[in-house]
Amino acid sequence: MFLTILRSVEELLYEVMSWLLFYPRTLLMTLRHPLKTMRYSDAEQRDKPEKQYLETLSPPMFLVLSILLAHGIELIAGFGVEGRHTGLGAMITASDQNLLIFRALMFALHPLVFAWAWLHLSGRKIDRDTLRPPFFAQCYLSGATSILVSLGSMGVRDDALWTTLLGALVILVATIWYIAIQRRWLMSVEGMTGRRAGLWAFGLFAATTGVVIAANALVE
Repeated sequence: MFLTILRSVEELLYEVMSWLLFYPRTLLMTLRHPLKTMRYSDAEQRDKPEKQYLETLSPPMFLVLSILLAHGIELIAGFGVEGRHTGLGAMITASDQNLLIFRALMFALHPLVFAWAWLHLSGRKIDRDTLRPPFFAQCYLSGATSILVSLGSMGVRDDALWTTLLGALVILVATIWYIAIQRRWLMSVEGMTGRRAGLWAFGLFAATTGVVIAANALVE
């Protein structure tokens, strides 16, 4: 029993410490070569589970750690959830764990929608097996975007004018970058034109972001 606990602690310690190396590597890889990173994820999905994502973090883990890191930066900078809440908002903001779970669900909504759209436009059957590869690939993109948007949001919420303007610029650039990458990704669908892919990318982003904003209004 004691040896089992020690081995579990050993694996946990190694896993957590490895994040210090693989998180920045995954973030830099995603920001510099987003489409290549997404194709890398697709290729990894064809490997055996124990051989997947040996050189990077797995996409969902990368997304969760990005949200956790952004939340930690918010707390250090003095940006917490303020004010009194009732109903669902009170439940979500009752603890950091609840808030992190809520944010993870919100940032995972875009990957789900775009993964569904890619399969739908490709004319492929949508089930748990076919949805997994595009969803995982999208989590890389969403993880990188979550960091940029969170940093930009802190700037917007700051009292200084220059940080507000800088934060708004970061969010704008991150949004344009995200939509542009989604457009290029959707163009991998056979018969998809650049104009049509752009409309799909913008429309899906706008609709999904609208849902996220409405949901976030519950905790404001």
